[in-house]
Amino acid sequence: MGSDVSSLRCAAERDGDDYILNGTKYWVTNGGLADYISVFATTDPKQAHAGICAFIVEESWDGVTAGRPIPKLGQRTSNTTAINLKNVRVPIENMMAPPGEGFVLAMQTFARTRPAIGAFAVGTARSAMEFAMDYAKKRKAFGSNISDFQAIQFKLAEMYQKVETSRLLVWKAAWEADNGIDPNISASVAKMYATEAANEVVDQALQIMAGYGYTRFFPVEKLLRDVRLYRIYEGTSEVQRLILAGHVLSMYESIMPPLEDLAIEYASDWEGSSKSEQNAARWRCRICGHVHRGEEPPEECPYCFFPGSAFKRT
Repeated sequence: MGSDVSSLRCAAERDGDDYILNGTKYWVTNGGLADYISVFATTDPKQAHAGICAFIVEESWDGVTAGRPIPKLGQRTSNTTAINLKNVRVPIENMMAPPGEGFVLAMQTFARTRPAIGAFAVGTARSAMEFAMDYAKKRKAFGSNISDFQAIQFKLAEMYQKVETSRLLVWKAAWEADNGIDPNISASVAKMYATEAANEVVDQALQIMAGYGYTRFFPVEKLLRDVRLYRIYEGTSEVQRLILAGHVLSMYESIMPPLEDLAIEYASDWEGSSKSEQNAARWRCRICGHVHRGEEPPEECPYCFFPGSAFKRT
């Protein structure tokens, strides 16, 4: 089900001390090579998250079949297949997570694998940057090395900045995981930024190398094909944005006061006013921010014309 993990349909049916698995899993990395696979399944699709469980399955068991390697744009040395499960009997001791806990395990796994994808992106971007640096120092045009041109220098500077920023974000997420801190948010930040930055870096590296970069005589075209996948697996860039938006809007703790509690005033607003007027209560219009001084709010705001009920005492 891709990003919609809670809607998976691989069925797990209890049968005595065993579970019977039926379903097909696509995009299984090393599916045609592995001896053991982890399988997430559901005891009841209608229960969504609450029905998901997880198992360790041996590929040699009856009913387990690996499909042909999937032809891909890039990442061609990564064996990727489908796994078909037909009445596969799994003993209870092979259960990694009982029903209701499988989804949590999947999310905990993502929190640790997403920084790893970020690390892949850092390495890919760094390789492309270094190839572009080497080329720029040796390629001559208009009587000079192209590395002398400001346009090329700016590209290399931005590439370096993105590689370094990505590396620091990946380190932060990995450090949190190693130290028992929930790395979920940092993992999403690292995965999203590093993979998108890597796409930009590799693309610019190919641009610096121009036509040569587009040929298979040089490695950058392969890096460009390989790097495109990073924004998709282990949670797409769009899913990372959903995670981060949910965090910002529901869990993030702001250190700034609410806007309606601010009372921004200028000395010029009170030039010539009496001391009693200056010490009077302040009322802030929650619509436009105008500050009124007095025992009561004005009948209407002189700036936005909202009624006195729009004012809050500060």
